[in-house]
Amino acid sequence: MIDELGHKEWYQELKGDVDEVILTYQDKRGYLWDRVNPVHIRYFKNNSCDFIFTNHLALGLMLMSNTTLDSKSIYLSLTTINVNLKKLCYELKLASVNDFEVDVHFSEYLRGEILPSQSDYTKSYFFVKYKDLAKKVYKWFETKLDKEKKEIFSPYLFRMTHLDVRDFKIMKSARESGENKRKAETDAISNDFLKIRAEGGFRLNQVRHLRQKYLEVIEFVKANNSHLPFNFSYIENEVRGDLSKQLLSFRLWDKPSFVLFHSDKFSASTIKNAKARRSTFSEERNEYFVEFLKAEILDDETGEPIEESEGFWFAPILEHQLIGVWYEALSIEEQISEKRKVLEKYGYTKQNSEKNSCPFKSNHKGLIAQGRFITKSQKYANGILMNVEILYITTLFGATMLDVFTTSGARIGEVAQIHLGNGCLSQGSIIDKETKVVKTSYMFRAIPKGRDESEVFYIVKDTFDLIKEITLYLLNVHYKDSIPSVKFRYQNKTGKSRKDQLYLFQLHGKHFDDCAFSSILNFICFGLIYETQDFKLVKLKPHLLRHGFATHAVQAEKLSKDVVAVILHQRDLDVTGYYSQPTQSQVANDVAEFHTSMNTQVDMMKEVLRLPEELQDLFERQKEISGPFSKTVGGTCVTNKICPTKLACVGCSTKIPEPEQKHELLDYLEWAEKSKEFYEKKGFNFDVMKMKKTIHDVKVELKEIALIEEYRRDKEHEPRIIIRTP
Repeated sequence: MIDELGHKEWYQELKGDVDEVILTYQDKRGYLWDRVNPVHIRYFKNNSCDFIFTNHLALGLMLMSNTTLDSKSIYLSLTTINVNLKKLCYELKLASVNDFEVDVHFSEYLRGEILPSQSDYTKSYFFVKYKDLAKKVYKWFETKLDKEKKEIFSPYLFRMTHLDVRDFKIMKSARESGENKRKAETDAISNDFLKIRAEGGFRLNQVRHLRQKYLEVIEFVKANNSHLPFNFSYIENEVRGDLSKQLLSFRLWDKPSFVLFHSDKFSASTIKNAKARRSTFSEERNEYFVEFLKAEILDDETGEPIEESEGFWFAPILEHQLIGVWYEALSIEEQISEKRKVLEKYGYTKQNSEKNSCPFKSNHKGLIAQGRFITKSQKYANGILMNVEILYITTLFGATMLDVFTTSGARIGEVAQIHLGNGCLSQGSIIDKETKVVKTSYMFRAIPKGRDESEVFYIVKDTFDLIKEITLYLLNVHYKDSIPSVKFRYQNKTGKSRKDQLYLFQLHGKHFDDCAFSSILNFICFGLIYETQDFKLVKLKPHLLRHGFATHAVQAEKLSKDVVAVILHQRDLDVTGYYSQPTQSQVANDVAEFHTSMNTQVDMMKEVLRLPEELQDLFERQKEISGPFSKTVGGTCVTNKICPTKLACVGCSTKIPEPEQKHELLDYLEWAEKSKEFYEKKGFNFDVMKMKKTIHDVKVELKEIALIEEYRRDKEHEPRIIIRTP
């Protein structure tokens, strides 16, 4: 056995830290530690050894790893119990396990007498995890061990507690606090949910234009052997009616030209290398970049500049150098405090907090970070130095993520699974029997949370186009060859693993991890400021966008909760109900409409009950005429379930509006307005209300189409370069 254990990595890792009887325990299938995730072992080795509960945690980890629990659940239990049990032991000054009076100490802890600064959620979550693991270990102890083994393992059992967290106020308080916070944040974004998605597209177009002009200027400079720096500008927002035109001015540099132009700022050896174009200045390692000089708003009539503006939404991030672990390079507290205030202004750190948050730390090469040369040289520039290629690909990834979140309601773990291999991305099409028009629907497959098999998530053509743009960039620009199959890295620290694939979200041969996904979303959403009704800033996060999607679908689009549960891939309708509860603003609006409807004196108390035969007949008829990819007024139906709105297609969120069918909605709007006038003359108040709702729904869809049209125009627009002589 000693020879066999000598070849076990986990044994070599934990030998001397964990009792031998725990390490060498076997069942009919072999050593239980063979089935413990190496990631969990690494965490345990680094964080749980030399602790009075080390053996207890080791036994718990071993047993959890031999159940049906997924790796993330095991990791959360391990880390939660380890961190909070250590804090509790330190606070109580426990010298040994025997000093831990489980019911007394937990009772004081849950009442807030011990570690009062911890949140109710943290306390209740820790207690529930501890109690659950203690039960699991005790059950194994009672059912799997004989009398002799019980005597050996009894010192390593977590003490059982007879307390019930429901008897303490913190459980209800923690739940209500979390729910109220989520609904307050959802309320803040609900009215602008569609605009959030559109803004991602507009921001991508802005960076697309910058990259397009940047590449054109490089070609011009090379073709004409022009001297650097080279000044140029172009006009932004020429085709957008909702924003003023801006003149954006830049200066093109490369590394040698920047050093030689600012020769008084660099060492003699650096200047010498720049002149000789060697080391970091060689052709292989040289790179072009731009200096953003200013943005000026132009007068609509004269076309002359009238005032300066920010220009790019991400300008403050670069100007204040907030990328990565920004505070490491600072030694003066005033400088750190100043940058902290900038992050506070945009909702990335709590008010008056002394903690340094790093919302733009991607930990991934080629994302957000502008490169060492640009970062160190920024202090010598008059404007803001920009690595255009990095800004472009970061924005492209961010806009794509935002588009998927807001069109499918998918979780970030599901979006991370999108890959370019077989069985993920696909299109469905159907030919309309009357018009012969071919309609296409777009989708991707991923394994939802808590499932074992992949399921379908519906997206739109614009999202597919973004995925195609990423694919072409990776293929032709980044890798200049085939896209590699890479290891799945999202939540890899929890031990979660998936098959190696041609994952979409990758750069430099590595799939994005949690930090990369979070920082990209922070980047694309920077400056989109929303406030709760008590004036707290709201940060856009994937889970908040999921709540926003559910709320929009149920409250604004009147989709049934069971259909939204299918779209969100949720099994529990109660959870869907929580996700889609009306916000305070929506309740206020609905109450106003309800009061209006009461004044119509229509008898709404009568309820028509339908027989089961009628319901079955309705189901069969709808089953025949509704379904995926059906052409309908102003768009395409993509639901694969029974029609949620009884064929009232206008205003249904399972329909994707199509700009090509805008004329159908305009005709429908004209009919609805004429019908409303007719019913008003006849005094049919209830029918007037229905037509008002129809008119509202048509106008909402027309707004959605207008956003799509404006985005596409902005995408196709090509700004004209204005070359300026220095």
